[in-house]
Amino acid sequence: MTRRELPVLGPAPVGPAEGAFKEAELDDPLELVGVPVPVDEATFDEMARCLVEEYVRDGWSDARLLALFRLPFYAGLHVVERRRGEPWVRDLIAEMRLHWRRPDPAGEVR
Repeated sequence: MTRRELPVLGPAPVGPAEGAFKEAELDDPLELVGVPVPVDEATFDEMARCLVEEYVRDGWSDARLLALFRLPFYAGLHVVERRRGEPWVRDLIAEMRLHWRRPDPAGEVR
């Protein structure tokens, strides 16, 4: 592992003065925008696996993760729950927990 400095992400300096940055303009696209992409069923399931894997590896409990699937605000997770159903989602969470050897931190039993 190297100890090199990593680049800092952010606005690029616009002048020679230290800390001189361009201010954001009102019409700059700074908002996070989701774009629908057509996918087949296998890709849809893989997307679900990746999302669940991330939360499981990050230490989320089953209850907390299932709550996200139920909220329409979390569109990516919610569409999985709507199309596949809660039992499928619970099985996927269990599969990811076994795969990554990450038990439910809340100690809940399915």
